Amino acid sequence: MKKKILALFVSCFSLCADELLVGTNAEFPPFCYIENKTIVGFDIDVVTEVAKRLGKTAKIKDMPFDALLPGIALGSLDVVAAGMSYTEERGKRALFTKSYLNGNLVILASQQSLGLENLKGKTVVVVEGYTADAKMSSCQGIKLLRLPTQADAFLALKSGRADAFVTASNTVKPFLDLQDSSKYPITPLEGTGESCALVIPLTKRELLVKIQEALDAMEQDGTLAGLRNKWKLS
Repeated sequence: MKKKILALFVSCFSLCADELLVGTNAEFPPFCYIENKTIVGFDIDVVTEVAKRLGKTAKIKDMPFDALLPGIALGSLDVVAAGMSYTEERGKRALFTKSYLNGNLVILASQQSLGLENLKGKTVVVVEGYTADAKMSSCQGIKLLRLPTQADAFLALKSGRADAFVTASNTVKPFLDLQDSSKYPITPLEGTGESCALVIPLTKRELLVKIQEALDAMEQDGTLAGLRNKWKLS
């Protein structure tokens, strides 16, 4: 009986060892979103290729964004792939790869262009928990509206609930492809350093090394460039 239990344990361990459990938030196009009942996106392609190069299969789990770092901290996830940027605070809770996509935040406004200096007294929407949320939280005099998803934030801007939406530059195109882009002027926020990295538990430094080696190889052989081009990312 004990031998059977041991064999079952070994079998289950072997199965898990062949998987990379990946947490994501499938409400953040073009990084991760649902299309035809399947989770797709730039980050999904990246982590799927990384898993393949590690001899594993990426098992994708859709979760609320604010549950991703706790999942990493508890060790219930191997990796987070969700367009996440490094911050000092997040760095205390998890390990981050080097960024494989860089950009800046932008202000997306309705009707007229708005710079950071013009936002005082206006309602500014951000997606809760993302880099723009942290950035705009330190700005005095604005009315900050935090919403859970990109879709909610774009809808708030379109319906007039917000005067401006601050978000990563790489997330704007999917929205503007469906709208009259002339109605939503964009102002870049230079030097805001929006980046994209994979996130790994503090207890799995060896996994971080292997994942970073895979990402470095993907950069060198043109795979990452091909994925950026596929998803129309700068």
